[in-house]
Amino acid sequence: MKRFLLTILVLAGAAPLWGQITWTQCQAAARENYPLIRQYRLVEQSADYSVANASKAWLPQVSLSAQAGYQSDVATFPDGMTAALRQMGVDMKGLNRDQYRLALEVSQTLWDGGQRRTQQELARADGERALQNLEVEMYALRERVNNLYFGILILHEQLTQHTLLQELLQSNLHTVEACIDNGVATASDRQTVQVELLTAAQQRVQIESAATAYRMMLAVMTGIPAAKTDTLETPPVQSVPPAGNRPELNLFEAQRQQFETQKRAVRSSVMPRLGLFAQGFYGNPGFNLFKDMTENRWTWNYMAGIRFQWNFGSLYTQRGHLQQLSIAQKQVDGRRETFLFNQNLKMIQQQEAIDRMNRIMADDAEIISLRTAIRRTSETRFAHGTLTVGDLLHDIHAESQARQARMLHEIEWIKHIYELLDTVN
Repeated sequence: MKRFLLTILVLAGAAPLWGQITWTQCQAAARENYPLIRQYRLVEQSADYSVANASKAWLPQVSLSAQAGYQSDVATFPDGMTAALRQMGVDMKGLNRDQYRLALEVSQTLWDGGQRRTQQELARADGERALQNLEVEMYALRERVNNLYFGILILHEQLTQHTLLQELLQSNLHTVEACIDNGVATASDRQTVQVELLTAAQQRVQIESAATAYRMMLAVMTGIPAAKTDTLETPPVQSVPPAGNRPELNLFEAQRQQFETQKRAVRSSVMPRLGLFAQGFYGNPGFNLFKDMTENRWTWNYMAGIRFQWNFGSLYTQRGHLQQLSIAQKQVDGRRETFLFNQNLKMIQQQEAIDRMNRIMADDAEIISLRTAIRRTSETRFAHGTLTVGDLLHDIHAESQARQARMLHEIEWIKHIYELLDTVN
């Protein structure tokens, strides 16, 4: 049901009726579309089966066996007693050396020292570790989506700025043509502007090609048609929450819990077992050997009781196993500390990048305002013949570059914020 609702959400977000595709929709769609997501259900099923199998250890255990053998000797009466019985008319044939038995045994565990419970806990712990490991692998997908998403935003903004540049160049081409008619400019000036227009058109083709490639890659990762990613929403600025919710931390905790459960399993393995049993067999000889000596026939036999077992062999290796598991836990703790150390360094670097972009963007608006004023002055001077067309084009490109820089700074600033969000959570 959850997957169905997510699919509906993604499709709805991709529909023209809903407008722009959002960053959240792309991340959710990429996670849903990634082949590794299918492993989640398999891991859950495997864990469920393991727990179910462990719980079946308390079901009655039934075994069927058949045996046929030949003995070098069998139990017999002394010769004197045999002769006396023969005089009394009793023929003591004795047991056969070939013996047969078909047996059925049923046993029921009453207490196993906690082994069944620890086996179930081990199955759950192993399943949780596997799920968290998948989460870590899936988390790496977020960075790939981020790079594509913000890359598309930058390329689209560059296209917007290029459109403004081409319009501005076209407007100035008309001005140059008017100046030619007035004798202020020459045909060479017009050709210079025309070259700049053609160059801008070539650059636009390169940007469009790159944007198309990015959209196609994002479509492959998310399953959203490439045509729908032509209008991506610039993500809103979000506050950064406290650190501590990364999937790697959950994986480390799952690994520690798995080792802790294994310790309990080691301790329970040295505990005794208590259970009931019932055994019945059909064979020759049976339990009544004296009667079998005289009649020598197949009989039904059974036996029931309570059984106590204690295997001391596990005591020899218990201490070593527990020490190994303690060392493994310390290794997990070491990897966790290393991860937190590197995460903290990365957060510092990303926060510094955000602060740097803030300082840079503080002057962007004023730079654009000054560049626009300079360009307008240059246009006036060119119209009056006091400025060359080369100087005018230089000022036009300077203004365009200032606008592109502001756009890049804003998107990079938001990108750094979302990278920090990913690093933290």
